[in-house]
Amino acid sequence: MSTSTSALAALSNDIAGTIERIAPSIVAVEARHRVGSTGFYVRPNLILTADHTLESDDIEIVPAGGATERATIVGRDPSTDLALLRTETAGVPVTFADDGTLRVGAITFAVARDDDGDVAATMGVVSAVGAAWRSWNGGDIDSYIRPDLSLYPRFSGSPLVDGDGNVIGLNTPGLSRRQDITVPAATIARVVETLVSRGHVAQGYLGVALQHVHLPERLGGGAAAVIVGIESDSPAERSGLIVGDVLTGLDRARVDIDDLHAAIARSAAGATLALDVLRGGTPQAIAVTIGERPARERG
Repeated sequence: MSTSTSALAALSNDIAGTIERIAPSIVAVEARHRVGSTGFYVRPNLILTADHTLESDDIEIVPAGGATERATIVGRDPSTDLALLRTETAGVPVTFADDGTLRVGAITFAVARDDDGDVAATMGVVSAVGAAWRSWNGGDIDSYIRPDLSLYPRFSGSPLVDGDGNVIGLNTPGLSRRQDITVPAATIARVVETLVSRGHVAQGYLGVALQHVHLPERLGGGAAAVIVGIESDSPAERSGLIVGDVLTGLDRARVDIDDLHAAIARSAAGATLALDVLRGGTPQAIAVTIGERPARERG
């Protein structure tokens, strides 16, 4: 056997060994119609998965060995697309990688499990690493990680694994309309602690439906957001906002619809925001008191 062939076989064996080592920590999650998802143990009785895949409170998981069991929801955070499940049977928690060592081009794997208990894997590289960012619905994500690999059906909620078998983060298509994203280990650690203690991650709530608009030059130009709906007895209604109001800024600083969503979501309940509003073409300043998003609306 040639040296090159031996090296290739050794690499293949190393990759298979990495998948085998993490496989006991991976479970199938059955909580939506047709195609389920994947989760992994972060503590002996706690499983992390992608929040957007939980369409029912009637949840089953299939761990290594294929014996189906029930799981209950500990807490959910749609803003980071993370959900935490509890099981009676203890599993093997994953080991997380050090976020600071991740490099573009690093070989990575996504590992999933199907409803029969069989493991599946896909391989690629890290195509981009960036700074902290905020999801479209206000979630604080500690770093930007974009994997270049195929997330096949059931791979939502799967771990992104490095060459040593450590978990870099959770894979999800639920935080971007254009690409798959990996929620990093640092974000997972913070959100899991909050979900265990509180059951949810508090988010500011105003109770408005917004639509993007571009103002004509006679009204100042630029991007703004028009209110197209207001929930009954919401902070927005109590503050005097009405359908048709155009929100142009916060504290006299121009903002667009994404800025507004983020500012509302990160505001604590009871905080006051000074909104710059165009009503019938006339500028107004309206103070709104932020509430906390009702539990039924999380997710």
